[in-house]
Amino acid sequence: MLGGASPIHRQHLKQAARIGRHIALGTPFHSVCQLHHTACSTRAVTRSQAHLPDCQTSAKRNFHPAHAYIGTSHYRSPDSQSFMKVKQSSTTGTLDSYPPEVVAVIDTCLAHATESVDCEAVKKIKNVPIYSRYFTNRECVNRLAQDAVATSRPQRALQILNIAHHFGCYLKPNHYEGVAYHLASRSHWDLIPLLVTTARHHCGRASVRLLNWNMRAFVENQRYDQLDHAFEEFTNADLPPNRRTFHLLISGHLRNRNLNSAKQYMEKMAVAGFPVDSSTHAVIVAAYRSLGVDLKVQIRAFEGLRDLDGRQSTVVLNSIVQQLLDSRDEEAAARFILAFDLPGGRGRNPMGSGSTTGLVGDHAPVDSPAVKPNAATFSILLRYMAREGKLSRMLKLLDHMKRAGVHPDPSILAALIQGYLAAGHSREAISIVAMLLNTRSAAASQVFCRMMQVQPLTTLPVDVRGVPLTAHIFNALMSGLLDVMGLKAVRDILRTMRAVGISPDSHTVEILMSFLERAQGTGPRQLIRVLRSFSSPSLRPTIRHIHIILRSILRREKFMARGCGWDTTAAKYSKKRTYKPKFPEGHILDTTEHYHPTAGLKLPRRLRLKSWFGPILQSVSRQAVQSDRATIALRLKHEAVAGSDMGTSQTAFRNMLDQGLHPTIHHYSTLMDGYAKMGDIQGAKQVLRDALESGIQPNVIMYTILINGYGRRGKPEEAMRAFRAMIRAGIVPDVPSIDAVAHAYFAVGAYSVARRVLREMWAQVQPFPPELEHADLRTLAVTFRSYSLNPEHRRRKLSMRQQRLLHWKMRTIKTEWMRFEQWSGSLSDGLDRYDGYSHKEG
Repeated sequence: MLGGASPIHRQHLKQAARIGRHIALGTPFHSVCQLHHTACSTRAVTRSQAHLPDCQTSAKRNFHPAHAYIGTSHYRSPDSQSFMKVKQSSTTGTLDSYPPEVVAVIDTCLAHATESVDCEAVKKIKNVPIYSRYFTNRECVNRLAQDAVATSRPQRALQILNIAHHFGCYLKPNHYEGVAYHLASRSHWDLIPLLVTTARHHCGRASVRLLNWNMRAFVENQRYDQLDHAFEEFTNADLPPNRRTFHLLISGHLRNRNLNSAKQYMEKMAVAGFPVDSSTHAVIVAAYRSLGVDLKVQIRAFEGLRDLDGRQSTVVLNSIVQQLLDSRDEEAAARFILAFDLPGGRGRNPMGSGSTTGLVGDHAPVDSPAVKPNAATFSILLRYMAREGKLSRMLKLLDHMKRAGVHPDPSILAALIQGYLAAGHSREAISIVAMLLNTRSAAASQVFCRMMQVQPLTTLPVDVRGVPLTAHIFNALMSGLLDVMGLKAVRDILRTMRAVGISPDSHTVEILMSFLERAQGTGPRQLIRVLRSFSSPSLRPTIRHIHIILRSILRREKFMARGCGWDTTAAKYSKKRTYKPKFPEGHILDTTEHYHPTAGLKLPRRLRLKSWFGPILQSVSRQAVQSDRATIALRLKHEAVAGSDMGTSQTAFRNMLDQGLHPTIHHYSTLMDGYAKMGDIQGAKQVLRDALESGIQPNVIMYTILINGYGRRGKPEEAMRAFRAMIRAGIVPDVPSIDAVAHAYFAVGAYSVARRVLREMWAQVQPFPPELEHADLRTLAVTFRSYSLNPEHRRRKLSMRQQRLLHWKMRTIKTEWMRFEQWSGSLSDGLDRYDGYSHKEG
């Protein structure tokens, strides 16, 4: 009655669908890449002498992760007059210094997609030494290919190698390794398997490094189905795998939540003569994030820091801190942070909380080595502070970063943007992107600020010079502006990305789909349409996209089975109305299929989404992606909606534990909700105790589930006792918890008590509006519920004074309830009068 989600406006959906150009899933890469002929600006031939054979280059062996997403856009942006003046330049970065005839040959071969590269453009320069030497000298070919990777069309690098081979220039595997490094540094993982195939064809063999790059590309592209085949390539090539090979396999399977396969390759690694050492524990803890927090894994990795080099030890400590902050265990994370060698001396805690000595439990970092922080260290801390809305502490942490001599990278700027937007400082966030845009195109920066209707700032708390502009930065801005500007923010940001040659990634699509599902109430069919419009060979659906679609389906199932609003529960206690929930049937597969990307969930037949959703699910299934913790939580939620006996939920929960996944507070909350909706409050309380024993502290959601459970059973006094227990625990009540208490009294016809609850507890969220002093119950409830759309209350604990004040208010509510019982005479008499009153008040 008082709830429900508004449908998405048709014109907004059309805008979202037009953002991407529909490409059928599984289309070969070469058939969809629009490789237009690019005319480079003419340069003096003398400038090209810098790339003659005397310029020796060496392939870089070690790869340091980068966050660059630079490539050709796979969508058609709507026409915009403002961007007519800011079209992407025909010149292409580092290839500007090469003769235009050389670049034209490369682009012509790409446009024709000729395998023999025996086109007219090649024949014209073959006998011209000043041009042909770029494809006949090994070092010049290597330099040209590496420079081509830095352009907006990195496919040029592969074509350069093909042309050089056609000219009779036979390169060595180490030249291909150098190109692979540059492709990886810009996250062009989809091109590396093609490069390795090209190297094998040209050289007649591959190298261990090339095969390792090939395996790393499969891991980054989530092609877990290819990992075993990639390992067999070493045997086929008669090459012995090294320790890095096994570490890549272990890391890949852990990221896919496949603990059994990871253990098998650890055994194979030992048989191959590479016993488990500190570097192996470092790989495990770095990839263990998808499985959850495991204290034993963290301690073992921490104890091996002394045996690692500086970069590896930083990666290990960063991973430990990240996992603890993911679980919102700030105190434990602060203890590990003390191991960093921060400005002001070791042991300084930039989080501003937690203990100042000791590690987890009784372990103390007395003899642990000092670890130098890097950009990822500060990025992890900044993201957590941004999520908690702690802008002032973020700015202080930036001062620590400056004194540590760490230059910001895209992830740091993305976290700062999130912090500004969470604090309501959109001008500062937009100014960061505008300043980065200005380094690429001053015109694009001006148009962007004009679209955002913001006059950018000239000074920022960080120096952004030299920081590449990536999709990661645009994603951070988009996720924060969506709630303020709506789909207009998506349209304007995607236009800007296209203008500077940056493609949207999977996280961009995830942000858009999540907003449509969460804020616009978009149905699964529309979400699938949006996902398909963005899909391309380089942007495939992921399990996180599937999670959003399933969440939309389950939200509708929940509404059908349980209804929405106070009136639905009150109908259970009415003598004149019939309560008929519609439970979903036949949507669950066998419990043995919990490894499936949908965790065993099947699409409901009534929605007829199989032809739409099938290709998406098949695309993810072909990659052997296993279900994650979020999808398993959705399955548990489905079981709660389906009204089963909770046996299936318990089986799915145990299967998750057997799979090696650690449950989070969301899994325990979902189990509690299932028991509460079945009326088994004792079972819900037992789950709460189990969560406490596993080290999870109850939150306001868990107590709200208990309050709602008592309310559905018509026990408002028990609901108030659960609310009191939450206050005693120091947990701040929010809109849903207060609404649940008022709902419990409304369900049994105690409208005056429900009104008193809202009136007395209103100040816990916002000051009570004076104009609502004499409003009816319905107006109060609708207004109060609207506050839940605002950012959540940031207080973590109630002070003793706040607890005493709330207890006093709850005593006045109890007095009101006793008066109601005396007035009604009995609960049954009160229920007789319900139907004549509910439609006026409810």
